[in-house]
Amino acid sequence: MVFESNRSGSRELWICDSDGGNQAQLTSFTGPVTGNGRWSPDGSQIAFDSRPEGHSQIYSISSKGGPAHLLTNDAYDSLAPSWSHDGRWIYFGSNRGGTWQIWKMLAQGGDAVRLTNQGGYEALEAPDGQSIFYNKYGYFTMGLFRRRLDEDTETRIL
Repeated sequence: MVFESNRSGSRELWICDSDGGNQAQLTSFTGPVTGNGRWSPDGSQIAFDSRPEGHSQIYSISSKGGPAHLLTNDAYDSLAPSWSHDGRWIYFGSNRGGTWQIWKMLAQGGDAVRLTNQGGYEALEAPDGQSIFYNKYGYFTMGLFRRRLDEDTETRIL
């Protein structure tokens, strides 16, 4: 499991076994809010967001520990990462285009591609890899939407 805790004095990512045993601190940013950890499908990496420079950025880190790798680096906020079913892509919400939309980038980082045009905040890919499900307006809002990855239309689910 991956979880957030401030037991070290700052909000960091921690990992543990499914029974809560073997807890270990994974990140050491010592200050900014760090969270939204998501395991890669093969369990080797964890994607997360943190804001050491002020804007929230996407990072990855080995699930065994080590240095965090910055995947986005711009003057906008990028947050709530999630993995594609094959581990090739990371989806995330960002306001880099002026409004909150869903974007994706290769798991190693690089140029991001915008997937939504009518709003998007956090997304999860469907198990078959054909669609994403997402919240448009941020935490604590109503509404679940689906967008097939091979089409440019969205469907309101809830």
